[in-house]
Amino acid sequence: MDRPVSHSADSATLRGARAVGIVCAILFFLPVVAAIAFPSAFLFAPYHRIYERMIASVLFALGLGLLLAIRDPGRNAGVFAVVGLVTGVLDASVVYALVVDGADPLHWIAQVPILAAVSATLVVTYTRLRRPHPVVVRIVVAAVVLLPFAFFLHDLAYATFVAGR
Repeated sequence: MDRPVSHSADSATLRGARAVGIVCAILFFLPVVAAIAFPSAFLFAPYHRIYERMIASVLFALGLGLLLAIRDPGRNAGVFAVVGLVTGVLDASVVYALVVDGADPLHWIAQVPILAAVSATLVVTYTRLRRPHPVVVRIVVAAVVLLPFAFFLHDLAYATFVAGR
């Protein structure tokens, strides 16, 4: 089995990864606090406290995971990759909500760019720490590209089986 050769990161790359982890963690905590002052920029109408707490918990866990990973970024490179993937998928779901569901356009200015920047930064940081396997790269690209179709199928299933009750 052909495995990619892992290259060890130099100290500048490790310092950079730590800085990225701290900044991205702060950017995960920011919407949780900013949603109180600017709900239409970070939350979706009709507002629902239960779901808002759930997404705040996910954002908090992602930020905390990054803060825990910065102790040894070389060994915890996978955390940067997984959190970057989760953030990219979350961003795609926000874009889907904007395009299909007609969510508040303020998300284009506030939430979409933050999530896209965090996702791209974390993925680039991961590739600096470790060389990703080509199959993994293809799976990640396919997941992000196919996500809108999965949301569409979910919407159809929901309308057919749940909404009709």
